[in-house]
Amino acid sequence: MRGVKALERAGYPVLLDPEINEVRRFQRREDERRAENFTGMWLDPRVKAVIGGTGGYGAVRMLPHLDPEVFRRNPKAFVGYSDITALHLWLMRRAGLRVFHGPTVDDLIPSTRDPTLAGLLQALTNPRPPSRIGRGMARAMRPGYAVGRLIGGNLSLVQQTIGTPYEVDTRDAILFLEETRDPMSVTDERLVHLRAAGLLRHVRGIVFGQLSIDRSEEDEFEDFLLDLVADLNVPVLMDFPAGHEVPNLTLPLGTDVELVVEDNTGWLSYREDALEASEAASPLLVGAAP
Repeated sequence: MRGVKALERAGYPVLLDPEINEVRRFQRREDERRAENFTGMWLDPRVKAVIGGTGGYGAVRMLPHLDPEVFRRNPKAFVGYSDITALHLWLMRRAGLRVFHGPTVDDLIPSTRDPTLAGLLQALTNPRPPSRIGRGMARAMRPGYAVGRLIGGNLSLVQQTIGTPYEVDTRDAILFLEETRDPMSVTDERLVHLRAAGLLRHVRGIVFGQLSIDRSEEDEFEDFLLDLVADLNVPVLMDFPAGHEVPNLTLPLGTDVELVVEDNTGWLSYREDALEASEAASPLLVGAAP
């Protein structure tokens, strides 16, 4: 409700999924019900943008019960991160939509100074924000310049798409990855799997967001990470302010962006509009619980 208050104070009426507080039990009947609620929220003509209520686990269980044509014919802005990555990648591959990696409603605080809220509102109201996202906060690992479609999200959910009909499409892409509370060995395993599956071969750049690994392993992890991707000869950015820490800046997945990595820092910039004009004028935001 704190996040709802933040959106309302910013001038946006909020509708909540009527079952947003239900305890999840991960049964097929409940998966179908959640998919029905999510689709209903999406088709509500009053709703201009859908924001995940929270993360957690279980979004992937909804996918078999969603009709991609329903979403393809009714494009809307959709925001979330972490577990929401499963829905992001499905919507991009199966419905041809663009989405936003950004905060869920429970991350928001009612403060005009909160960069997380400010970034979200800018992304949902300006088709092509002019800002250099992450500049001065992200850290350079391998300098360079690249242009490509921004893709990715939570590393474990990205990995889980391998071999599915909605496998992450990394061709000519800027790959963004974030993770939380994994030991270095698990993060290593996930990245090595992406590489073995050929999904790092054709990327144009890599942006590592907040990885939140064991702090005692940070120095060793950075050396391993650079060794793993150095031969790709693409710019690499580290500690980008998006993921499970604060701030969690909003990123336009599926949109062409520019990646600039200088000697010490770097940033992402929009290269095209991420929203249609009708979406950018959205008078209503919605917290959903997919």
